[in-house]
Amino acid sequence: MKVDNRGAELDQNLLSWEAKQLYRGLLAGSSTLPQPGNALDELLGLRLAAPDPNRPGHYVALNASTAALHLQNHLQNLGSRYLAQAVSVATDMNDLIGAYQLARPVSDGGAIEYLVGLDVIQDRLTPLLAACEAELFTAQPNGPRPAAQLALSYQRDLAVLQRGIKMRTIYHYTARGDEPTAKWAATVTVHGAQVRTVPNRFPRTVIIDRKVAVTAVLTPWEGPGPAPEERALLICDEAVVRCLATMLDLLWDSALPWDGSALVEMTSTQKAIVEGLIRGNGLEVIGRALGVSRRTVSTHLDPLREAVGVESLAQLTYWYGKNEGHYRGITPVGG
Repeated sequence: MKVDNRGAELDQNLLSWEAKQLYRGLLAGSSTLPQPGNALDELLGLRLAAPDPNRPGHYVALNASTAALHLQNHLQNLGSRYLAQAVSVATDMNDLIGAYQLARPVSDGGAIEYLVGLDVIQDRLTPLLAACEAELFTAQPNGPRPAAQLALSYQRDLAVLQRGIKMRTIYHYTARGDEPTAKWAATVTVHGAQVRTVPNRFPRTVIIDRKVAVTAVLTPWEGPGPAPEERALLICDEAVVRCLATMLDLLWDSALPWDGSALVEMTSTQKAIVEGLIRGNGLEVIGRALGVSRRTVSTHLDPLREAVGVESLAQLTYWYGKNEGHYRGITPVGG
């Protein structure tokens, strides 16, 4: 049997009967001048025989233990290499798998496929993301995501951005207070993504090239017992996907841009002052209402203006009026 460096398919029997007989003849010295043929080729290929350096045309038998160890190591190396290749097949072909799924209806000829279980959802989503060509639009409604999901998101999102694809993501505003999510937002923003937050709720949704959407199915659960598995719909119907994209576009227009910077928290005094300004009151009027001087009122606003990145009171009131909903429910710091 021959074994080449490409790892040709092995026969069931490592050596033919003829090759084993020839090897025994070489050991006994009775067949040192064999005729060329398959048996001799098998022994040479497995390093069980070699040309006799002292007698041209003759052959000698080599140590079978050494030959067996060499072959064993060779096959183990081949097995490891092929195993690694087998593991990477799906990843290497993800873009082609996704391209097929984007171009063809979902399984069974329908336009909607029901997915049950996070692993199933991720397996269907991964090739679709790999095949994304123009735009990725995602909505994450529940604030900070689990660490495992966020780590997977890093890999997928950066791979998408490196291909020059437009990426937009909407988060619930509570994600701004989560440090790992803030780092994710800062990282993808540097690479060209746009991230925004909103105070209202919405379904978790991924829209790829406005051709395919994966949207979560909310499953009511009040316990006891384990929570139900995650469920989602894979939608290929053009009209439905377009409708979902339009809804996210409207949500996007009302959302606040976020580059991963820390959430600005306001003291109760700062909030009272800004709301007084919005009602048209001056600093002196606000100061009298609070029982402090005009200078003290201004002093309360200085750190807030610095945190927000504005200089004038008009800019500060505009910022508050635009973003007040994002800070609703946050426990005031200080007084």
